[in-house]
Amino acid sequence: MSKTGISICRVTFLAALTALFVPVMTANKAPAISHSGHDIFLDRCSACHGEDGKGNGPAVGSLKVAPADLTLFAQRHGRAFPVERVKQILGGWADITAHGSREMPIWGDLFRGKSPADQQVANEQFKSLVGYLESIQQ
Repeated sequence: MSKTGISICRVTFLAALTALFVPVMTANKAPAISHSGHDIFLDRCSACHGEDGKGNGPAVGSLKVAPADLTLFAQRHGRAFPVERVKQILGGWADITAHGSREMPIWGDLFRGKSPADQQVANEQFKSLVGYLESIQQ
């Protein structure tokens, strides 16, 4: 085999190795954490509450209890957005049976950091989601 043929084989081999191992190496990296309330909502809430928050998510058909229309929180509370009530629900302190037990609400440990730095991120995400919910009120 000529030197050019060997070089082409080496380049092809290296390209094949890169194609095989780069996806594996990057798959082990932690996903970027979004602090956007909208992104958190889409990731953790929209399956039940819908992308627009009106309770029309794709999982509705399999639920025993219809999800709330989250755009009506303020309307149901005298036109004032009930920030403390929303915090109670999101924090798992309010009994919302459809969300699961207090130990493991539907959004998991999103708002519970394992270290002080993690808790700071969790607090930011919590505030962002509350802010987003307030922003979609009718």
